[in-house]
Formats: sequence, C-alpha cells, structure tokens
Amino acid sequence: MSYKEEQLNNIDNYGYSLPPTPRAKLRKRVVHTGRSIVGKITYLLLSIIGVFLWLRRLGKRYPPLTPATFHPRRILVIRLDLIGDLVLSLTVVRALKRTYPEAEIDLLALPASAKVASYDPNLSEIITYDPNIWRRPKALFQLKNWREVSALRQKLRARHYDLAVSVYANWAAILAVLSGARRRVGYGPEGYPGFMTDSVPGGIPGRWRHWAPLDNKHEVDYCLALAQAAGATLTPADRIPHLYVDEKTREEVDQLLLRAGLQPHKPLIVCHINSNNGQSKRWPIPYWATLIDRLIHQEGAQVVLTGAPGDMPQIDQVTSRMHERAINLAGKTSLTQLAALLQRADLLISGDSGPLHMGVACGTPI
Repeated sequence: MSYKEEQLNNIDNYGYSLPPTPRAKLRKRVVHTGRSIVGKITYLLLSIIGVFLWLRRLGKRYPPLTPATFHPRRILVIRLDLIGDLVLSLTVVRALKRTYPEAEIDLLALPASAKVASYDPNLSEIITYDPNIWRRPKALFQLKNWREVSALRQKLRARHYDLAVSVYANWAAILAVLSGARRRVGYGPEGYPGFMTDSVPGGIPGRWRHWAPLDNKHEVDYCLALAQAAGATLTPADRIPHLYVDEKTREEVDQLLLRAGLQPHKPLIVCHINSNNGQSKRWPIPYWATLIDRLIHQEGAQVVLTGAPGDMPQIDQVTSRMHERAINLAGKTSLTQLAALLQRADLLISGDSGPLHMGVACGTPI
C-alpha cells in the first residue's frame, strides 16, 4: 500500500482521522509515558544547572535593557516552532531592529519553517536546527545527535551574541544558554529555572501549564512583550507581521500560474484546505468542495489550492467531489513562492494554519 493510499484509509469522508485501534492506543500510551519520564528527569537535571547559572550571576550588575544603557552588536531570536508561529515571532525581530539599528539580528528556527523569513531585511543570518530529533528516548544514545548539537553550539558561540531572546519553549531556553549570550530574555515558566538573565513572568497559557486558563491576548502580544522586555518601545503597528519576497520569486510564481492555466482577468482566490496542527482546525471536506464550486461557477473566480505534499489525500478528496476545475499547486511551491502567491491573491480562505498567518503578513484579504 502506498503512502497516499494509507493516508486515505486513515481519514473519514469529512477529512478527519479515524479512531485509533486498541494497539495504536496502547503504543501511544507507552510512548507518552516514556516521554513523560524522560521529560521529568531532564527538567530536574537542567533545573540543577539553572541553579548554578543563577549562583554565577550573584553579585554581577546588569544594565537595564534600554537603548540608552545597552548597546548590543549581535542579537539572537529563537523560535523553534511551526510556520505560523514563526511568522508571528518576526514581529520581535522588527521591533528589536528598530530599537537597536546597529545590531545584527540572527534567527534560529526549524529547517521546515525558516525559509519563510528568507528575504527579511531585518535579519543578518538564519540558522536552523531541529530539536525534534530528541523526541524519542533512544535519541540520547545516538552520537549523531550529540555531534549536531555540539556543532550548533560552536556556531552560536562564534557569533558572540550580546542578547538572546527565547520566544517560546524549553528548547529555546536551552539554546539561549548554549549560545553564550550575556543577556537572555524569555518567559521563565516556559524554560528552566535560572536559564534567563532577564526572566519575564507568565507565558502563553495552556502551553507551559495545560491547566492554565486562556485569556484574550493574541500570541503576537506575548511575542512582543519579550521585545518590550528587551528594550523595545512598541506601537500598534508592531502587531502586524510582515513577509518579504524578492522579484525573482514573484516571476517564478507568475510563470507557474500561467503554465497551470491561470486566467489573469478573473479574481484569484487561494484556498488552503488542510491544517496539520490539530484536525479540529480543519473544515469538513464536502463543505470545501461545495464552496470552491460556487466560487468558480457563481463568482467567476480562479481558485488555487495550496498545501504540502502530505496534504494531497485531503485535497484529492475535495477535488473528487467538485464539478468545477481548480488549479492545484499543492506540493509545487516553496514557502517563499507561497508568500509571493499570497501577495498576488485577491482573497485567502483557510482554517487556522501556517498559510493563514502568512496571508496576514502578506497583506492578503482573509
């Protein structure tokens, strides 16, 4: 059975995953228990390291993080997360660049997400690392993983950062310490005790404590609070992220659309059907098919479907129910080409997904 056939067999007619088998449930429970035990041991050991880091700082004087008293040459912003989360975190980069215009700002991100920021003029360098290689306990015994993190540490240390901003999660806190940055800003509860020199209380509810009640703040506000703690003065415009695309990428997308049969005189609507981070964010497949047919037949629109290669099972289920023809570019665009497509689109229709946040950052009507 091919991967595509296996995926189709695991979803119902509405595009939602079928209930797991008893064997799959047992395996999930065993894996979860193993990870939980390793996580608790790791937290304890790193908390001990955090105590030593805190003791080393006793008696040292740190100037306030303001442009008047702090003059960083290099800043590291760390966000090891999905595409949409990284897009929201770029607001931190822009606010810090405005605050410290002479500083070089680097971004440390997941390889799968980093390219979305390829043309950001506020960044000097983009460094990639995937901490998900450590998700299984056996990863601790694989020398290749230790060599990777050692090489990353050497690369970060060579940059001599004056400030590291840990935007989210415990891995960002670890890498902030490994970077050797003299000042480290981040939400204390999201990392480990003592890891931040400038710890910000709180964090995103429900992320660092599953029982924490949610509030009405947007995630971008949590990101910007870290920029503010690092010395930035915020404005309302800082809440809107921005993505940048070069002219060559725009031309590539134009050619891609023309080869796919785009009719330039028609409104261009991009539909992103899938959402990989939780199936509750997906709209039912039959609804998508009905909507897209109406957009094409009744509104005279040209609809473009986007997604990754892994989204094809859901997209195929949508197109098999349709009577009209849409342009399917799923798996055919890079992240920067997707941004160029969104900049050109007259409308984006999507659930809660990375492309949704990209569309906002591209100024696309949602």
